[in-house]
Parts: sequence; C-alpha cells; structure tokens
Amino acid sequence: MFTDGNYEYDPVFHGPFLYFLTASIFNIIGDTDFATRVVPALTGVGMVLLVYPFRHYLHRPGWLITAAFFAFSPSFLYYSRFFRNDIFITFFTLTAVLCAAKYIEQRNNPNRLIYVALGSAALAFSVTAKENAYVTIALLGFPVGIYVLYRIWLLYRTRHQQSGIIASIEKNMFRILMDTGLFIVVFLAIYVTFYSYFFKDLEAVKGATFSAFSHWYEMHEVERIGGPPYYYIPLLFLYELPVALFAFIGSIDYIKQFIKNRENPMMFFVVYWLAASLAAYAYIGEKVPWLILHPLLPAVLIAGAYLGEVVPSLKHRPKWAEVAFVVILVFSSAFFLYTSYNLNYKNFSDPAEPLIQASQPPQKFQHFMFTLHETADEHKGFYTEIQVTDSEMDTQLLWQIRQYNNVKWRVNLENDPVLDAPIIIVHDEDADYVEQVVDDDYHLLDSAKMAWYWFKPGDINYRFIMYRQMNRPQSEYGVVLFYR
Repeated sequence: MFTDGNYEYDPVFHGPFLYFLTASIFNIIGDTDFATRVVPALTGVGMVLLVYPFRHYLHRPGWLITAAFFAFSPSFLYYSRFFRNDIFITFFTLTAVLCAAKYIEQRNNPNRLIYVALGSAALAFSVTAKENAYVTIALLGFPVGIYVLYRIWLLYRTRHQQSGIIASIEKNMFRILMDTGLFIVVFLAIYVTFYSYFFKDLEAVKGATFSAFSHWYEMHEVERIGGPPYYYIPLLFLYELPVALFAFIGSIDYIKQFIKNRENPMMFFVVYWLAASLAAYAYIGEKVPWLILHPLLPAVLIAGAYLGEVVPSLKHRPKWAEVAFVVILVFSSAFFLYTSYNLNYKNFSDPAEPLIQASQPPQKFQHFMFTLHETADEHKGFYTEIQVTDSEMDTQLLWQIRQYNNVKWRVNLENDPVLDAPIIIVHDEDADYVEQVVDDDYHLLDSAKMAWYWFKPGDINYRFIMYRQMNRPQSEYGVVLFYR
C-alpha cells in the first residue's frame, strides 16, 4: 500500500487501521524502524494519560497506582513497542468505557454528545484495527442488553405506571433518537471510510464483517496456535504479579460491596468485564501471548482502584495485617518491575520469555542483517544483487531489505540456478548443497529467522521464573548467509 497505493482487506492480516496510519507516518518521516514503532509507543503513553479522566472512579491514590501499573506493566510496555494491533484495541476500549461513564454522568447535558461521538469513534476505530474488537463490543454490550431487558420487564410488571413511563419515553424520545443517530452516523462514517479504502472500493464494505467472523471462527476451530483454557492465568501471575493478585482480591471485595449495598457499580462492571474477558479468551481456540492485554486492561483498573482504597486505610488495621500487606505489596511490585526490565530491555528477543511471539527473530539475526548491509556497501549498495532461495524468509526480508532494488526472490534450487550474487540467503537445510555449487570466495554466516519454545510444566522452576533459564535448547528456523 505504501509503495503502490493499493489496499485490499484480508482478515489474516487484520483491519486497515494500522496500515493506513503507518503509511501516513512513513509519508511524513520515512519508512524507518522508529516510524514503525512511534505510534504504538505513543498509544502506550496514551493508556497512562487516559487514567486521569477515570480518576473519579479510581479515587486518589488509586488512579496514580493504576497509571503506574500501565506505565511499568511488562505486557503493556512490551506490546506498545511492538508493531501489532492489540495496543490500539485496548486504548480504544478504555476510551469507549470512559466515554460511556461520562455519558451517564452528563446524560442531561448537551455535552453528552461529545462522549457519544468519541465513544462511537473509539469503537469504530477498534473494529477497523482488529477482528477481536467484536469480542470486546459483545462483552461490553451484554450487560447493556440485560439492563434494557430488565427495564422492559419492569414496564410489563408495573402496568399501572405504564402511562407515566410512556410519557417519560415520549419526553426523552428526541434525545434518544439524536444520541442513537449520532452514534450510528459516526461509527458508519469511520467504518465505511476505512474498509472502502477511502471510498475507492465500496463493494469491500459489504463483506468485511462477514469475512472477519468467518475467518477467525475458522481459526478458532482449527486452533492454529492452541493452548489450555487457563493459558493466560499463569502469564498474568508470571508478568503482572501485583495486578493479578490485587485484581483477584479486589474483585471479591467489589462483588461483596455491590451485592450488600449496591455500592460502586462502576467497579462491579469492571469486575464483570475482567471475568467475561478471561472466559471469552479461555474459550477462543487460538492462544497467543499478545491477547493477554485484553483481560489485563480491566485487571489493572481493579487492582489500582483496590490498592487506592486499601493502602490509606492500613493504619486502621491490626499491625500484623499492615505488615503482611506491605510485605506482599513490596515484593510483588519489585518482582513486577524486575520482570518488566528484563523483558523489555534485556531479554526482548529471548524466546524463553513466554510473551515473545514465535516469529520474533533472535538477537543473532541482527548480526545477520548487519553483515548483509556491510557486504552490500562493499558492492553496489542498494543495487547489489541478492538471491533468496528460501521462500519462508519473505516475512522478515520484505521489511529488512525493502530498500534494495535488485533482489531475486524465491530462487528455486531444484532448477539448478546460477548462484553468483554477492549475497545469497538460503535455508540451513540447503546450505550444504549451496556451499558445493558456489565459488570458494564465499563466506558463511549461520543464523535463524525465528526461535521458539513449546513450554512444558517441567520447564517451570526457580531458574526459569527468575532468570528465564531453560534446561533444553531453543527450536529455530535456521538461515544461512553466503556473502563475498
């Protein structure tokens, strides 16, 4: 799309939002690694800033603790430096929930229309970013639907008050229609604009939603990357220990408050949101680490709000309870920061970190690319001929060597091609054959385009939890660079 100006929606690669946004950034500051990462990084910062408008529900110091959790979270920090859609989904989800809360507050004020428009835009952008936005909308919309049915049931039960209720509806009919209409118009405007590629292909809009559902239902059925239903629970405790711990305790407390006294309905809703997210992603067949952000989002809100209530009240509790609570909080928070530092600044390409996806190149791939660029500089720079015999390298190399103008892709070794380019990239299984047919002046560099572990219960021990040390070698997709 960036080079040719063409785009066609394919649910395998998710929605158009990320591509349109990134292409715009490339046009402004160039197609660099920085340009690719800057918008996800700013979105991660935005997650922290969105906590401030939420402070009414989180209280002080709850909103400060929540902001700190977002800022230092291993998961949010890692995926906000990552070229994936999920950080955008969580940002738009939090924005939509905030707008819904503000709408309820301002329901009799014309300012409510601002929150209608912003909330609708947030959900529309979410849908154009990735298909699991429909899961989020369903989860958040379910209690709204239940409430509407409840009100209808009350209307049926209180027939003697029917005239008053009908009068109330008639009185507010214009406001209801205006708010609903604005929501629909804003949502459809964004949805159609993006999926039609700015009105260049209006036919594509008709099948976009159906394509999204059908493809990802198929992925759910085949379980392309499967895992147990509890897949995300160990990840939450391994990386987000204080969040997981105090979100669990806080959820129990908020449920009790709501059942007994109907207190804090907002946090009761967030507890539902957390439970529903965990249940939904436990059911969905594809288990991948970046989806942890979706249940983690409400968990952070609960943990921050709960700690904001409990910490100031510790002085009124027994001394032993105060000491125990502080010890647990300090040690869990220290482990949280330690884990975040290791994941994001030390082990960011180590497949022993479960949050790292399988297609992440290991660190030695950087040396591979450095050698390739250095070799090209000694020949014709970006016009140096490069032969790629491994078709599975397309994913990485389409980005890594995007500026090279003389690349021969998918050179088929079965056709006995002439291999004489200054740079030749092959699968490690083909390295012996290539070494026999090329001239003697070539050098070899072994590397890997990706590395991974399939984790087992036996891998979990003290050395793994603290240092991510594994007692077996990692699996790799090996590649070899021939250069001269």
